[in-house]
Amino acid sequence: MDAPVFHEVLKGGEELVAERSSWWLVVIAVAVVIACGFQAFAQEVALPVVAVRVEGNEHVHTQLILSAISLGLKEPFNPQKVEQDVKSIYDLGYFAKVWVETKRYPDGIEVIYKVQELPVIQAIDIQGNTVLSTEEIRQAMIVAPGQVMNWKIFQRDLERIKALYSNRGFLMTAAEDIRFDASGVLHFTIREGIVERVDFEGLQKTKEYVLRRELKFTPPVVFDFAKIKESMRAIYNLGFFEDISMKLEPGSDRDHVVVKVKVVEKPTGEAGIGVGYNSEKGWMGFVRYQESNFGGNAQKLELRYEFGARTLYRISFEEPWLFGEPIFFGVALYDRVEKKEHWVEQEVVGEYEEERLGGQVALGGRFGDAWHWRVQYKSEDITITPLSGEVPKADGKTNSLTPTIVYDTRDDVFNPHEGWYCTLQVEFAGGFLGGDYDYTKYVLDARNYINTGENSVLALRVLGGIADRELPSFEKFSVGGVNTLRGYDLYEFQGDKMLVANLEYRFEVAKNTQLVVFGDAGYAWDLQEPIDLGDVKIGYGVGLRFDTPIGPIRLDYGIGETGSQTYVSIGQTF
Repeated sequence: MDAPVFHEVLKGGEELVAERSSWWLVVIAVAVVIACGFQAFAQEVALPVVAVRVEGNEHVHTQLILSAISLGLKEPFNPQKVEQDVKSIYDLGYFAKVWVETKRYPDGIEVIYKVQELPVIQAIDIQGNTVLSTEEIRQAMIVAPGQVMNWKIFQRDLERIKALYSNRGFLMTAAEDIRFDASGVLHFTIREGIVERVDFEGLQKTKEYVLRRELKFTPPVVFDFAKIKESMRAIYNLGFFEDISMKLEPGSDRDHVVVKVKVVEKPTGEAGIGVGYNSEKGWMGFVRYQESNFGGNAQKLELRYEFGARTLYRISFEEPWLFGEPIFFGVALYDRVEKKEHWVEQEVVGEYEEERLGGQVALGGRFGDAWHWRVQYKSEDITITPLSGEVPKADGKTNSLTPTIVYDTRDDVFNPHEGWYCTLQVEFAGGFLGGDYDYTKYVLDARNYINTGENSVLALRVLGGIADRELPSFEKFSVGGVNTLRGYDLYEFQGDKMLVANLEYRFEVAKNTQLVVFGDAGYAWDLQEPIDLGDVKIGYGVGLRFDTPIGPIRLDYGIGETGSQTYVSIGQTF
């Protein structure tokens, strides 16, 4: 008497990918119905097994199936082992149905394991994917056309696809509508995570639209962590927040999420009277009102008066989004009087006052996320007043137009740890613009920041400039001092061409305090002189950076070829 024992796959709701995913194929839930055969087997328990066979497999190797069977020849027939063998064969993943039949002989029992294979895959049809290509998804899968369908491998394939989405910064919430059609095509549909909306918390002064316009995506949209990260960086780089954090919350649909952005605002306005010290210009008094988030609209307004070593009157206004578009607009009026030394071959031969009375207006915009452009028109009246010794003779009026291209991938514009910042600008003076001087100046500034650890960064800069003709003294390139070549005096090297290289290793030694080791190299040449790297001067030293509400306070000690200098300033060198 034959006793059928079967392990058959029924339709149901086995979860495969996420809490709300379903597997709907020929197989979705497993029912092992073996109890009905136990009574039939009971009378055969004492009989030995004389043969074990496999039937029904066309493509799956018999040896693979036999390797899953624990029932051995000559041992007493064991229904529990048979049940376990049926489960083990099914767990190979290739079968829609597994059952057992037995044949009784005078000397024992023959056990026949029967299988029904899943279909051979003729093709795979993937639907619902928008951010990853079908080819990318297929490459992540092991099951492929020409193979017998294996539900266990396919289960792991779905996990691999989900991991692929995650590694690319996307969300795969489920795989559904999994089925074979009559022609052997495996169909399934991917459900991708959707950002339903973005909510902001913690805003007090800043208007919400200021943050929303910095988003690199417009909900509802497929979840893209890279764009979310870029958006958070853009919001932080506004400079209005001490901290910014993001979390995900469930949306109104099973595939939807809500991005919650929480910010902590910091003071952005400053008004006061004070005294400051600059190591290169001496003591200065100032009266200043500055607001970098005027009215909570991200506009910048500055009114400034300085007196002492330098006299300055300045009013400026900047609008980063003109008429609601990402177009920068800036305007400034100023009158600056500054005492300068006239250097000739590294010697001071005279002193003079230089007054610059003028103004500038600028427009700018964006090419994508990393590229920016700006065009500035500047008009200045320059007056040279001799104080002692030999001084430059040139003064007069200059009008210029300066287009600039910027490439910026810095993670933090105030204290970068990684990324590039490169600018190329060309200043056209005179010609149809009028003024007393005609010249063209080209300047390239390339900076790279390399994250070398949790609290350290290697910063490098190359700065070069060249003019098409001899420049007036007040427009010559200057090398020397706190921002170019430390260990030397301000304006110590002047010319119509310049080359500067800087290297800094910055690492945090305490909260809000950085220690900096630096090396500088640079020089400036007159127009008729060839650029000779043998002329380049070297400076090196150490410094400290103290993070304060008004920006990093910088203290540097630089050593040059003929002496050393101590510098106090605000902001990073570059």
